[in-house]
Amino acid sequence: MSDKRERILSAAETLIARCGFQGMSMHLVAQHAGVATGTIYRYFADKETLLRCVHEERMQEIGNRVTRGLDPGASCYDQFRTLWLNTIHCLLDSPDCLLYRVQYEASPLFSKEEDQELHDRYFKPVFEFFEQGLEEGLFRELPAEVLCGMTLENLLLLTQKHTKGRIDLHEGLYESLIDANWNAILKR
Repeated sequence: MSDKRERILSAAETLIARCGFQGMSMHLVAQHAGVATGTIYRYFADKETLLRCVHEERMQEIGNRVTRGLDPGASCYDQFRTLWLNTIHCLLDSPDCLLYRVQYEASPLFSKEEDQELHDRYFKPVFEFFEQGLEEGLFRELPAEVLCGMTLENLLLLTQKHTKGRIDLHEGLYESLIDANWNAILKR
């Protein structure tokens, strides 16, 4: 990916995360990226194309980061721990990505079908992990999507609170949080 293209994507993501869709213009993206406004149109046909591209590429990046180092041959707990730690590090390292996603999902561009397609494409190993735990009788009999929401997607809320200074997430808490999340989904 070219440096200019990535700067444009990052600028759009940051502006939407901080100012919302109404506060973002192609002119502001260009200023923030350090390029001429016309340069944006060399990479993206229009604003909607730019926004959809930011969304898909960030989903792909998050999917890659969340599943990095996931070893299907490891114990179920070790796989869970890897997913959990990757998720929290990804969210804490990229707060604009998190805020952008919230804005995008509240926008008219968002569609459930597109979102499901992106989840199927970039987060398949995550859902396969939860489905495997269900098949083995290890997890509570809840849909894989719900198990994922209870354990990994709830980290979205925790990291939002951390970013706003309402709670302090630090590595000293991680093992206790992993254990609490793990126990929440185990079949009893």
